Amino acid sequence: MKTVNFQGWKNCVELKSGKFKLIVTTEIGPRIIGVFLGGSDNLVYVDPDTAGKTDDPGDWRIYGGHRLWHSPEAKPRSYAPDNSKVQLKKTADGLCFSAGMEHSTGIEKSFSIKTLPAGKFAITHKLKNCSLWNVELAAWALTVMAPGGNAVIPLPQGDKKALLPNRYLTVWPYTDLSDKRLVWGSKAILMKQDIKAKIPCKIGLNCEDGWLAYANKGVVLKKSFQHMADAEYPDNGCSIEVYTNNAMLEIETLSPMFSLEPGAELSHIEIWEACGLEKCPQIAKLL
Repeated sequence: MKTVNFQGWKNCVELKSGKFKLIVTTEIGPRIIGVFLGGSDNLVYVDPDTAGKTDDPGDWRIYGGHRLWHSPEAKPRSYAPDNSKVQLKKTADGLCFSAGMEHSTGIEKSFSIKTLPAGKFAITHKLKNCSLWNVELAAWALTVMAPGGNAVIPLPQGDKKALLPNRYLTVWPYTDLSDKRLVWGSKAILMKQDIKAKIPCKIGLNCEDGWLAYANKGVVLKKSFQHMADAEYPDNGCSIEVYTNNAMLEIETLSPMFSLEPGAELSHIEIWEACGLEKCPQIAKLL
């Protein structure tokens, strides 16, 4: 761990696991705003219009990078600004970054980062109900990827002779299923990011494989998580969602829905791994 300046933000925290490096903001967020493998370009998108800004206009800003929200999406609830300084605390096995309680929702959002061997990180996302009543919600971990790559979305396989469905595809109203950015395969769906696209595109599904990836310029970021087969997920059963527009692409994982009592919290863990495409044959075969 060391402190660095990045994209105009001061006092960012840099963490390394082998050649895999993360940079986390403390002046706003928390956001993982830099993701690198060796000398690669930044794997995540940083919004050039808000990079380095620390003033609090009272409005939500995209900034870019990786953030934590709570689902289902709604305005203004989901768009509580994260423009204030972050509370940084050392834990027994890593670092915890918290923005404190959202005054508009009564929810406290935080994530902890633990360095793992072999070029991996464990990111534990937590939502705590600081209000006086029960709240139904799911943890929603969104990573905004740099343009030009492909999201790899694994499809549930299952028994080919089964009589009941095993895939629950959710499609947003603005999504065109004939969109050329979508490539439909037998084992995975690809979603391409296109800087010339005129409309956004978003789909989600029940990801029983428990992972989601993005490949760009020969580098892969893979996010793994636990999919709970019998749990209720938001957005018609989505444990993953992928969104893109002409600027970026988001790979998103979600926890099941919970009814949080006052003072209770939930956790959603992602394992991040970055590698060269040549070292990810499972993903390379799907591209």
